Amino acid sequence: MRAFLLAVGAALLGVTAGESRQEPGALRAWPTLETAGPRAEGAIPWERAGEYVGKQITVRGTVVRTHRSAKVVHLNFREEWKGSFQAVIFASAWCDFPAAPEDLFLHKEVLVSGTVKEYQNAPEIVVDSPAQIRFADGTVIAANPPLTGVSGARPAPPQRLPGVRVAAWNLENFFDGWDDPFRGDERTEPSSISGPRRQRIADALLQLDADVVCLQEVENRFALEEFVNRYLPDSGYQVVLVEGNDDRGIDVALLSRLPIDSVTSYRNRRFLDANGVEQRFRRDLLRVRIGGALQADVFVVHLKSQNGGDAANVVREAEAREIVAIMRAELAEDPTWRAFIAGDFNEVLGEPTLNAFLDPRAKGGGGLVDLCADTTTPSYHQEPYVSRIDFMLATPALARERAEAAVVDRLTGVDLRCTSDHYPVAARFAPR
Repeated sequence: MRAFLLAVGAALLGVTAGESRQEPGALRAWPTLETAGPRAEGAIPWERAGEYVGKQITVRGTVVRTHRSAKVVHLNFREEWKGSFQAVIFASAWCDFPAAPEDLFLHKEVLVSGTVKEYQNAPEIVVDSPAQIRFADGTVIAANPPLTGVSGARPAPPQRLPGVRVAAWNLENFFDGWDDPFRGDERTEPSSISGPRRQRIADALLQLDADVVCLQEVENRFALEEFVNRYLPDSGYQVVLVEGNDDRGIDVALLSRLPIDSVTSYRNRRFLDANGVEQRFRRDLLRVRIGGALQADVFVVHLKSQNGGDAANVVREAEAREIVAIMRAELAEDPTWRAFIAGDFNEVLGEPTLNAFLDPRAKGGGGLVDLCADTTTPSYHQEPYVSRIDFMLATPALARERAEAAVVDRLTGVDLRCTSDHYPVAARFAPR
């Protein structure tokens, strides 16, 4: 706890613990293993890994079995793997390796570094980065695809068309490497986003070239500001993030290169669900008034997940109705009000959550316009739940200026499946 508070205090003051004030523009490194890597000296035989739960060590052993599920690659060190040590690589890190991890490491003697955790009564190390694992002969596992580097060649954005470009994207657990004692961020696996994936996200954002970007699953403002400063230094983006209510710490956020006139958080707003139970937004509803060429209110949303079945549906639908009530009140005063809401709605078309926003005939319906109504492209691309659950919904006045809109599933020089489990949604507004 004390170390965390010192680190946060130092960040606020522009210094790092034990060091003098940094020069302007200097950036502290995220606390990862990417610069250290496993060493053979002092490596622990895999059979003894269970003696070191909670400690950071290097384990040595030969991978005799691998298994790939939808979310995880398991590296096992004995055929009868149940109850024994394993190394696990989550899907978000697969693209960092030069080949499929289940093939790359099978029948190889490896060194694996990390903190030993206990999962289902067996010890394991989560491999967040290729830097945590190497062959026992010392061969380093190179990242794939090769990093362009912060100052290296970057994919050129497409030719700029007239109007304002906006985008929304769930970044899938955009966590830094600091353990926040006030949030359950350590429950997330991997517990931090790797350097190669940050690079791919940056390259994708450069390709999207949006003036306003609505983001979900960002851990905190520090992580997002450092990412922009390090990977997108010439983007002109201002960062907006207010800590929300999620117990893991995943927040909604916004990047804008257009003027920001005001920011409103609804994280403390209370409302009743269909059963009369008081609720609040499980993350936040973030409202940002954007000036300049857009002149619109932008709402960033990440509604309650499907986890929890019918009880989750009740919460999510209550969140949707409350948002619609907020927006209907504005439309009642000014039918020409310009606004859109974007993000991860965790629901598909035809269900009550989306009907609340789209169906003007429904009780309290919002009558908003789905800017990507013509698309058949899913926004969530992981089996078995491939579907469109990310939306950009606009008031009629703003929707009339839609020039184009799409779920973006491919970009030049960037494999979007290696950036997040969601594809971004993008639109362009141009006055007619």
